[in-house]
Amino acid sequence: MPLSPSDSARGLPAAGQLLERHEDVAELADRIRDDGVMGLDTEFVSERTYQPQLALLQVSTRDEIYLIDPLAELIQEAPDQPIWDLMADPSVRTIVHSLDHEAQFCLQRTGKTPGDLFDVQLAAAFSGHYYPIAYDKLVGRELRRGVGPSQSRTNWLQRPLTSAQCRYAAEDVRWLIRLHDRFLSRMSDDLEQERLGWMREETEARLSRLSTRETDRWRRLSGANKLASRSLAALRELSSWRESVASERNIPFRRIASDDLLVAIAATRPTSAAELSSIRGIKQLKQAYFSDVLGAVEAALAIPEDELPARATRHHGGKPSRMVVLFLESVLAAACAKHQIDPDLVGGSSQLRALVAWNENGRPPELTPRLLKGWRGEVCAEPLLEALAGRISLRINDPLSANPLAVGGLPTTS
Repeated sequence: MPLSPSDSARGLPAAGQLLERHEDVAELADRIRDDGVMGLDTEFVSERTYQPQLALLQVSTRDEIYLIDPLAELIQEAPDQPIWDLMADPSVRTIVHSLDHEAQFCLQRTGKTPGDLFDVQLAAAFSGHYYPIAYDKLVGRELRRGVGPSQSRTNWLQRPLTSAQCRYAAEDVRWLIRLHDRFLSRMSDDLEQERLGWMREETEARLSRLSTRETDRWRRLSGANKLASRSLAALRELSSWRESVASERNIPFRRIASDDLLVAIAATRPTSAAELSSIRGIKQLKQAYFSDVLGAVEAALAIPEDELPARATRHHGGKPSRMVVLFLESVLAAACAKHQIDPDLVGGSSQLRALVAWNENGRPPELTPRLLKGWRGEVCAEPLLEALAGRISLRINDPLSANPLAVGGLPTTS
């Protein structure tokens, strides 16, 4: 059965074909499964609802671009589901720019993480570009092509879509497969293809974190790391309550209560409405929620001591000198330049401070910093450890080159 793009798309070849029927999307998915590759991007609105509201899917093959409307009328089945099933299929490579949103949609729609994902933004960082690089900048630098004016601030939920929106949406996937081929060829030219392996490792790690991010979001709230175990239990209960209410009402969870307020309540652990009312910022919380909040705190207070959540492990020791961190940043930058990897992908000053603290505390193996593990360890562990041991020197090699610093061992003294 031939694909049936809408009449509005027929006059816009640069905008791709607009698909509004489930059967058309299913047929497209069958052809993509035979080819084994697709480019994918999405347009969504996240300000109004608990979960981002998907407004459009853009799919590219090697020959065509398709815009799939998940809001289309007169459909019997979700028109976009075949695409998410494809993304979860390990026999199909899905190419994206910045994996988080598309991978999250895939997880929500299928219960699975993507089967074979290639993120051109990550590939660029492993190929000498800065991280994170915007899609239009990447297309310009790699392919010497321009991307049209942004439509990212328009209302993607409004129908019909405008010609400008369709063209912009098509541009977001037009170059994905070409960028993939270019980076894949470049990384495959490595003698041992180490950068390709490193990129796969980083992709898998990010997908793993994505699949667990929702369950432990409360641990990452600002100020949570300063709470005692009992207050952490209160924060966990409060966060679970907030998520439940937001999901039921389909509104962003921060409209129920801000992160700061949840942390303040958890730290105070009020047992009465009067105590709760005295907490700074409590006016943002509707009084109708007071009993639920007190109930969450009460549940946390009833948890046995041996079942309380553990506090985050913190390295003890003084704050390292800024000069030490700057020196280690230079060592890290030189090591990354050698491998044509942006140091911002590898780690920043906070990771370097954690490395110094770990070193000062006797280098406990169970607390080995992320900078020293996996592909990051292969890139920078040796020079960083040598620097901490005082056996590394830096000198300016070529101030005009992309890698102006040379790392060397300090000369021995007699």
